[in-house]
Amino acid sequence: MPLAAVIILDASAYEMGILFSLEMLPFLLFGLLAGVLADRRRRRTIMIVCDFGRAAVLAVVPVSWYFDALSLPIMYCVAFVAGTFTAFFDIAYQAYLPVLVKRAELLDANSKLETSRASSQVAGPSVAGLAVSAIGAPLAITGNSLSFLGSAVFLLRVKKKELVQRADTYKSVLGEIKEGINVVLSSKTLKGIAGCTATGNLFWGISYAILILFMESTLELSASWIGAVFAVGALGAVAGAVSSSRIVAALGLGKTIILSAFLGGVPSMLIVLAYPSNALLLLMPIWFATGFTGVIYNVNQVSLRQAITPDRLQGKMNATMRFIVWGVYPIGGVIGGLLGEIVGLRMTILIAGIGMLASVTWIALSPVAKVEALPSGCEEADGPKLPEGQSDVVCST
Repeated sequence: MPLAAVIILDASAYEMGILFSLEMLPFLLFGLLAGVLADRRRRRTIMIVCDFGRAAVLAVVPVSWYFDALSLPIMYCVAFVAGTFTAFFDIAYQAYLPVLVKRAELLDANSKLETSRASSQVAGPSVAGLAVSAIGAPLAITGNSLSFLGSAVFLLRVKKKELVQRADTYKSVLGEIKEGINVVLSSKTLKGIAGCTATGNLFWGISYAILILFMESTLELSASWIGAVFAVGALGAVAGAVSSSRIVAALGLGKTIILSAFLGGVPSMLIVLAYPSNALLLLMPIWFATGFTGVIYNVNQVSLRQAITPDRLQGKMNATMRFIVWGVYPIGGVIGGLLGEIVGLRMTILIAGIGMLASVTWIALSPVAKVEALPSGCEEADGPKLPEGQSDVVCST
């Protein structure tokens, strides 16, 4: 989508910021509602419906291009509708994993999922870059559309029975939304993770909104080389997913989360040192490091969140977290587009890198550092009952 906007429609920095913001805006608008739905309905069914929805809406781009009707307003609409399906899918996705595995297995399960996802993204960006060069960005999006159909087929093969709470036990929608918000805000651990991730995502959104434009126009990289850079980042993510459990065993869960959050901001600041003469030499290791630290952070903080939350609250907890941590993306996108126009692309990326580096303060001041391993059980209790120093989380070890 960003490549199509830059190459076909000659989008400006501000227009790129709007496109990115519209894709992420549904997390802000519908994220909390999606959490209620994920706790009321079968999560697998929600995911399958969203996969079919995304496949259909993304097909609008190549069809519009074929009939010479592709425009930025159409791209904006596709980004928003696809983003809406993604919001409902992702919240159901994170709430679905604890249905399939025991809490003690969450870290291993999330690592395997990240290994799978990252492995596919090693080939994906490279293929995408070659496809854009060979047949054009709009037609290349057809492959993205078909990939969601493949996702739906695999989800249809999951046979484990998923229990759903009876409708007569529900609170009002607003009551359930409030319950999810309270779960996050009443836990210092969850609140610290939310603050760190939201701050990091805000500044990452500022950077990412204009990143493709920076790589294509300032660094003069072709679509194929841009794809190659992202593929190297995916290799880093694979390495991070494979290494995560060993790092946790050496450092402890909490220290791993804090260290990966801090180190994740360092590479982003170094992007400003890239010029056409050294772009690939610099960007590839930067993207590898970004993928490596990002996956380690996400695998461990998501596993911790899932492990300390009762199953009946998984959807609402994840929805509140996504509302907070992904709801800032559209704000970052708009800021990134405006800053790109005002102070330039390079300075915008530097500002974003500094902000990402500072995001670790949230969890450094929280009880996360004291968590050595995942809790093995999750009690339905009015108050938290972890050992001293970990008394703010939802469940007991």
